[in-house]
Amino acid sequence: MRPVSLAIALAAIITGFGYESASAQIADQAAIDAARRDVAAAKLEVQQVTQLDFQCRRRELNAAIRVSDEEIRTLRRDLRRYGPFHAFAYGQQPTFQYRNLRLCIAEADASRRLLIAERSDLNRAYNNELALLNLNVSEARARLVELSGGGTIELDVVTADDGVARP
Repeated sequence: MRPVSLAIALAAIITGFGYESASAQIADQAAIDAARRDVAAAKLEVQQVTQLDFQCRRRELNAAIRVSDEEIRTLRRDLRRYGPFHAFAYGQQPTFQYRNLRLCIAEADASRRLLIAERSDLNRAYNNELALLNLNVSEARARLVELSGGGTIELDVVTADDGVARP
């Protein structure tokens, strides 16, 4: 074999291997970047649930319970106003209004109990949902550690202050 053709054959082999290793490095880096994005997305999902979704829903339920409590107090106050009067005093029959108030109080009380039960369910579901979301974060981190070969991992996290990604 001629020395020139040997040199060309060696150059082709070396160039081919270099291309494959560079291609593999690019693929590995792309997988690591995807894993980092998965970790960041999982962390943002935890933040969304803990700081927004749960808090908003809990505030809504607490406000509805306060409104229901005030409605019950108002209706009971009106019911006490009708209490001392005779049914036919002043030429009126307040018994219809009296019965209606009792029904409204029962309905408001049932609504209040349902709201309190829903708030309790929300608290229990929140704990379960938070555990699942933290599990997703742990799995994403484990995948990232596996792809990067272990060691320390720096993640870009978007802060709520200015929306800029920082390590």
